[in-house]
Amino acid sequence: MRDQILSGALPPGQQLPSQQEMAESHKTSLMTLRQAMAGLEADGLIVVAAGRGTWVADRPIDVRVGNLSSFASAMQAAGIALSTEIVSVVEKKAGQSPEAEAALATAGPLTCLMRRRSMDGAPFSLQRSFLTADLGAQINFDDLVDESLYRSIEVATGWSVSTARETIRAVQPSRPDAALLDVKPSEPSLLSIRTSVNQFDVPFLYDEAILIGDRCTIVADRSSDHLRISYGLDER
Repeated sequence: MRDQILSGALPPGQQLPSQQEMAESHKTSLMTLRQAMAGLEADGLIVVAAGRGTWVADRPIDVRVGNLSSFASAMQAAGIALSTEIVSVVEKKAGQSPEAEAALATAGPLTCLMRRRSMDGAPFSLQRSFLTADLGAQINFDDLVDESLYRSIEVATGWSVSTARETIRAVQPSRPDAALLDVKPSEPSLLSIRTSVNQFDVPFLYDEAILIGDRCTIVADRSSDHLRISYGLDER
């Protein structure tokens, strides 16, 4: 059943047969079936409504903040149909993007790529990626609808991301950003800021991504020896 859900054979929103019918179909006992269903529910793969039935849940997404893959690659690995739209590619003169210039240890100019991410036609993220103008001149930005920026940079230069520092804080989007995300400017949102460093210890990419608060969630898994933080689309 897990494989059927993850492969899409059982799509989100589909109501499942009764437990008795499923136990007979899988040739197992009702007790074993109930244990399996409890596991699927704990993993967020199904939703059980007492007295009404069981449905396949919207696909949970677990994208680790510490993961060095791109956000799009992580979503794809999770089996999520993600659409990317190139909103703009603009050149920023020296002094116009002080945070990005400081992170990239340059006085500019910079190339700023803006992309909007959507799922099922609903925008949930607006991402600005800053890179030096020299590096930007080597990238075919039209390819980034389907290709990750990390991959494009690696092909163009041989650079791969070695380390990255990411911070996340609560913000309210500006009016222009809110319009692009189809939300009100007062909508609580998350701002993810990431600086990526290549294998030569050179910072080469600075990203700012706005995530809509009620469409995304952050989860922290704690144990005695580590803290794992992840974010993704809110299951609601």
